[in-house]
Amino acid sequence: MSAVGRLSARYPKTRASVSKARDFARLFADGTGADGLADDLVLIVSELVTNAVLHGKTPPGRQVEVTLDHSAGRVRVEVRDTGEGIPRRRPSVPLAVAGRGLEIVDALSEKWGVTEQVVGKTVWAELVVNPAEAVDDQ
Repeated sequence: MSAVGRLSARYPKTRASVSKARDFARLFADGTGADGLADDLVLIVSELVTNAVLHGKTPPGRQVEVTLDHSAGRVRVEVRDTGEGIPRRRPSVPLAVAGRGLEIVDALSEKWGVTEQVVGKTVWAELVVNPAEAVDDQ
């Protein structure tokens, strides 16, 4: 049986925060027994935090919050920012150097979505760690 846990961290809205959030995700995966999904988890966190930093339109001085929750056979990633606008998956453009973040999240996660908040939004994704334990609550 996998260990469970929930951790959150906040980061300034800067590009340097992306690598810190990746490190946070790797440590979380290792510490909760989800290490088999660590690479996918790290990549999803990287893409969602990058989107929040670059496109979240968070006012200066605000932070991006990353929450990782390992329970019910799943790891749920939540990235919250206080900016307006809802991220949308764009169609693939061959040879494009940007614009594939949500495509990557979609490919690596079982499901993902956006929850609007009173201020801002939370973009979330879920990965199945143990299908026998996974509970579909959405």
